[in-house]
Amino acid sequence: MKIGINLVGVSYNNAKKGGRLRNYEDSIENFFKFIINPLKEKEHEIKFYLFSYQNEKQEDIINNYSPCLKHSFINDNLNRVGGGDKNSNGYKVMSITYLNSLYQIQNEDLDLIISTRFDINFFHNPFDIYKYDFQKMNFLWREPEYMDVPIVNDTFVVFPYKMLNNVIDSIKEMEENPPKGINVAMHNWYLPMVNQVGEENVQWVDDKFITATDNKLYKLTRKE
Repeated sequence: MKIGINLVGVSYNNAKKGGRLRNYEDSIENFFKFIINPLKEKEHEIKFYLFSYQNEKQEDIINNYSPCLKHSFINDNLNRVGGGDKNSNGYKVMSITYLNSLYQIQNEDLDLIISTRFDINFFHNPFDIYKYDFQKMNFLWREPEYMDVPIVNDTFVVFPYKMLNNVIDSIKEMEENPPKGINVAMHNWYLPMVNQVGEENVQWVDDKFITATDNKLYKLTRKE
């Protein structure tokens, strides 16, 4: 398969002018060890697409994620604001960034998208632990908040490229008409995605309630 790795969000911030301390270098080694190299060993073709904020390491970042097909590094002030802060159009910063990252991969020759973050230090290969269906939208697990909505983990999302426009429209719906009025991070994504492609085409690879900050698969390396 031709797999697009869509890396989104803060890649590096020294936090001297505000925001959380983040450094992609804390995560990249294990990202290649547990995600990229095993995929290459199965003879999948890997292409990187980066969407982040301007910083002093961005040229290294482009070189380190090779081959990098496309990259965008926008307003460095966004390193220092909260992802849940809203833009003038009412969308959260994180959602706008995510949408722009997806626009960047439109009209590409790909079969599958793995959309994730720069600051995840993996301990295992999720494709070894969980049963992924590459014809569906795959969320990792359910987050234990607003448990009747339901809420998803949004840190590692896998979907077929043919669903790209559905994913884009689901994020817009999540912002403009969040189910049950819950507008928290990008977690209220399940029902908008179901509205786009049907419940039979959306799955959690683990139906348990697990948090992004306390799990056995990875650690978020961001620091306050």
